[in-house]
Amino acid sequence: MLDAIPITVAVRGNWDDCVLEALDGEYGLEDPQEIQLLRLTQYLMEGLDPKRIDWLRSLPLVEKKEVNGIRFSLTHNLPEKNYGGDLRPANVTENFDQLLDDQTDMAIYGHVHKQLLRYGSQGQQILNPGTIGMPYFDWEPIQNHRAQYALIDVEEDGVTNLQFRKVAYDYESELQDAKNKGLPFIEMYEELRREDNYRGHNIELLTSLIEQHDYLKEANAFLESIKTHKG
Repeated sequence: MLDAIPITVAVRGNWDDCVLEALDGEYGLEDPQEIQLLRLTQYLMEGLDPKRIDWLRSLPLVEKKEVNGIRFSLTHNLPEKNYGGDLRPANVTENFDQLLDDQTDMAIYGHVHKQLLRYGSQGQQILNPGTIGMPYFDWEPIQNHRAQYALIDVEEDGVTNLQFRKVAYDYESELQDAKNKGLPFIEMYEELRREDNYRGHNIELLTSLIEQHDYLKEANAFLESIKTHKG
């Protein structure tokens, strides 16, 4: 699907890092979170062209792009760090200044799954377009499950239009499709989509799901195949 649209810039995200770390043998079977990531990577690789992994490895953490004199910086999270909560919307301006330098007029980032527009301490703009499939809302009255994105028009006299958009789609059909395709840890994905709650750091929950579905056995087999391939 990505290949079918004219993408001109792409950056690597935290889940991309997890896939690469799993394939590089950096995970073991002691930590439930690492077992989860091994099993999800195993599932992914069952239907993924290995060439796509080479593409993931080639992706940078930060890209710069100039449009009609406006200098954009694009990252998933911070320019040197794909994980962590530095850029949650309510955080202090100093955190967001990490996205900016003298060569950036507007910084665009992702990671927090929330649409956002704010300014750095020197006046540059900072934008988060939101998320296509996993919106997070802390305040229930504004919660919805629409796909999020942003449009920016840049003309000769600068940014002339900026729109945040949300598009409704049948996410229950999406969940059924995931079930039909045997997505591991489907219970967590259902909670994420229906309640905007992802309990990926809940070790007790992860442990129970690993035991319930015997994910340890599958993760171990995948880990052994990685070791064999690397050897």
